Amino acid sequence: MQAAGLRRGAVRAYPAREVKTFAVSDEGHRVLLVEDDPALRQVYAGSLSELGHVVRTAGDGAAALNQLSDDWTPCVVFLDLRMPGMDGWEFARRLHAEDRWKNLPIVVVAAHFRIDQEAREIGAAAWLQKPFDLNRLDEQIKLLCADEGTQASS
Repeated sequence: MQAAGLRRGAVRAYPAREVKTFAVSDEGHRVLLVEDDPALRQVYAGSLSELGHVVRTAGDGAAALNQLSDDWTPCVVFLDLRMPGMDGWEFARRLHAEDRWKNLPIVVVAAHFRIDQEAREIGAAAWLQKPFDLNRLDEQIKLLCADEGTQASS
């Protein structure tokens, strides 16, 4: 059962959190991609890299938290929810508990039913239901990563 007015692969944005502008590198926007499927992780990261974005990847929430630092903060996190180890729900809870990352936008990327409800539950800015056109990733970056000319090294 789909939400009224939405179709499979639809993007839905929620005004749940204030979106803060994060650093843009001279190579493109910084993106953190959290996906347990290695093949999908490679496809998504490759597509975004070809578009000029600086992409870091992780196979679970714990590895994703380890990617974040004062020296490297993405402008958006693409997050699968159902992963072994630390799942997406726990990752989002820990991310939002940190003052420096509490406004970092999350885009839930998942194939399961109820993705819209689950995205709202974790305070995600938007969601993408698998399968989707890879251009949707870049569309979300353009929507959520304001480019104010801030330059930072990758």
